[in-house]
Formats: sequence, C-alpha cells, structure tokens
Amino acid sequence: MPATIDYYFAPISPFTYLAGDELEANAPAKIRYHPVDLPLLFAETGGIPLGQRSKQRLDYRMAELHRIAAKRQMEINFNPAYFPVNPSPATKLLLAARDAGEDVGALLRALLTAVWREERDIANDKTLLEILAEQSLPESLLATSTTLSEQLEQETREAAAAGVFGAPFYIVNGEPFWGQDRLADALALAKKLS
Repeated sequence: MPATIDYYFAPISPFTYLAGDELEANAPAKIRYHPVDLPLLFAETGGIPLGQRSKQRLDYRMAELHRIAAKRQMEINFNPAYFPVNPSPATKLLLAARDAGEDVGALLRALLTAVWREERDIANDKTLLEILAEQSLPESLLATSTTLSEQLEQETREAAAAGVFGAPFYIVNGEPFWGQDRLADALALAKKLS
C-alpha cells in the first residue's frame, strides 16, 4: 500500500513554522493537509492554552524554540507583535485553499512567516488579502473561508478522534508523529513504505 502523510497544522504554531518546508521538499508520499483549530483541539484533548501554562512550561517552551531555531538556522521573532492572535480566519483560509486545490503548503508557510518573522496580523482580512495576492491566489478564497466555521470544527474533532493533540502532527499510514522534531522519523517511515 502506498504511503500517505496526513499533516495536521495550525498557522499560529511556532513549531509548525520551524518545520519549514522540509515535509514538502522530502515527502516520498502523498501529503493530505489538515488545518486544525488549535484552541478547540486543546480543549478536546486536554491541552493547556499558552496563557494558562505554568512559568516552568513557558520557560521550557521558549528554550526549545531558541534551540530549534538555532539548530535549523531559521530566523524567528520569539515575541511577535501579533501573538497570540485569533487563528480562525487564517485556518479557515487554509481550508478554503485546500478545498480549491491550491498550494496549501506555500500558503501555510506564508501565514507562519507573517506571524513569526514579519509582524503581521493574520486575523486581519487586509493582511490575508495581501498574503493571497503575494501567493498569486484568488481573493475569492477569503470570502469562501468565512463560510467554513462548521467544517473547521468538524475536521478538528475528526483530527482529535484520529489521535491528534498538537501541531504540527503527522500520521503516516496510521502511525502518529507529534512535533517538527519527529518529522524526520515520519519521512523515514513514508520512504520505507513507498
């Protein structure tokens, strides 16, 4: 059976940002993209929102971000102006792009870069329209995205039912991998199965 990589992600996750384009550059298998509502996913699976975490957990998260960024040699603003930000508009835009057959991976990287490097507000329609134009994607995707709240909720609950509890999250033919630091393992399994 050919390998399939189910990729679950959120456009506000710094760890998703730090995964870069490694998945798209190295995937030996079909990638199925699954934008998720991260706050709802946390609520469904017992995750703790950032603002409710202990100082110890927040400190460790920041140390990890510094280590990963240095290791991957990626530029990142560790305290962006627009974070936390409502992820729903951007997440629904990713759904609309996926459903229209557009390049979801490129749009996701543009949205993540907007938050984690460019000090842009991805909850703002003007910003989203600018990003669509920069990616040569139709503006109509934004209007379509505003109708996708129920779909996003349903797909997020389906993700939780599939075992997903954070982002980025990869499932290769049923085997789960959580976090950008497990991407190499997910890709290795996909290569073995392909």
